[in-house]
This record gives sequence, C-alpha cells and structure tokens, in this order.
Amino acid sequence: MDYSDRVNSKKGAGGIASAEDANIHTKKRVQELLATHILDIENDPYVFRNHLGLLECRLCLTTHNNEASYISHLGGRKHHVNLERRRVLDEKQHRQHQYQQKINEQISISNIEKRSWKKIGQPEYKISKIRDPETDQVGLIISVKVPKITVEEPIFRFMSYFELTSKNQNMYTKYVEKMRSDNDGDEEEELNESDNQLLIISAEPYENIAIVLPNKKEIEKPQGKNEMSDKFWWVWDNDTKEFVLQMLYKK
Repeated sequence: MDYSDRVNSKKGAGGIASAEDANIHTKKRVQELLATHILDIENDPYVFRNHLGLLECRLCLTTHNNEASYISHLGGRKHHVNLERRRVLDEKQHRQHQYQQKINEQISISNIEKRSWKKIGQPEYKISKIRDPETDQVGLIISVKVPKITVEEPIFRFMSYFELTSKNQNMYTKYVEKMRSDNDGDEEEELNESDNQLLIISAEPYENIAIVLPNKKEIEKPQGKNEMSDKFWWVWDNDTKEFVLQMLYKK
C-alpha cells in the first residue's frame, strides 16, 4: 500500500486534509445546512442583522458572520439550553400574570354591584344649642327625622374641607362666601375653609346633611371608634325613625 500521500498520518487513518480539502468540506457542509434549514430572519424572534451586516442571536448574545454559522448555532447545545431556560421563564411569568389577573378580577370595582337609589330630598332636621348644667360646657344636639329610610339606621362622619371632592369643595366655598356676606364680616375669621369641619349625616334614600362646625372649638368625644360617653352620644329610635346626636365642646 502506498503511503506517500499521507504525510504524518497513521496507517489506516487517511491523510491530513489540505487547506483546499478543508474549504471544499466547509462549502459542502454549508450547502447541506442551507438545503435542510431555511433561515427566516423576519419570523425568527431571536435573530437580527446588525449595522455591520452580521447576524446576532438575542437569546445567546452571539455574533455570526453568515447564515450557515447561525444555523449551526441553532443546533448547538448552548442555544437549546437557553431556549429551555426561556420556556421555563415564560411559563412562570404566564402563571404569575394569570394569578394577578384572577386577583384583580376578584377585587375589581367593576365586579362590585353598584348601589343606586332615587334621592327624595333632604330630611327634616333640627339643631339646638345646649349647655351642661354641671360643667357649664356648651354644645349641640341634632335631631333628624327620616320616616322613609331604607337602611338600618343613619350614619355620620366628621370630615375636613380637604377630604371633600372638588365639586363639594366648590359648593362649600360658595356657602362660606354667602355666610360672610350675610354676617358683614363679623365672623369672617371663623368661616375660612380650613378653619371648619363638617358633620355629614347620611340616611338613604335622603340626601346627605352637611353641618359646618368650627375647628377652634374641640369636641369632647372618646378616642375609640364608635364609642360614646356622657358628653358625646347618639341614639336611633327605630319606631319613630328619629336620629339624635349630642356633642359638647371642651372648655
């Protein structure tokens, strides 16, 4: 057997390929890859051609000189591992999105049935000034008659000017200006928007009642929520449909 063309090669192993043979083999491999794989850059989400005309893989952050190199990269281990990692991450994000969407649907305001009722005007109410005979404290007693009430009992709340909506703030400002003009400036200092608070009494289907109270006089009431005392109390008479609230100011 003639081994003259097989320099530095082992017996039975074939000769060392020359540069020309290597180029022929490379071109043949490129033709096989291009024949079996069609590279669609527009539909492949991970490949794009940069400003130098080279192909880049967004997933693996690799650069390739031609299509054959990128196709060869697609069949490699690195790309497949990154594809699996991406799939796991996408599934995790999809589950989180579904869970968050489910939570939002449960607490969405659109899922809460909106209450609506036809208002029938303001109820009859009376405000009287009182004085405690023992402590000589002054205060107010407010009685509201709501014979057509549709809820269990009226509710009330103290609110500041800044808690009101813009519409109610405008109404309150007009009321203050009217009171200033009626009092000829005698009580102008007490009628500033930030120097007053409002007592809101609500009894559906009646309109709310808003009573303006000066902030300079502090109401003597318990610190706890929905707690009453001898100075601050309220009562609801379900038979006569009358709500009474009493408050005294601190001396």
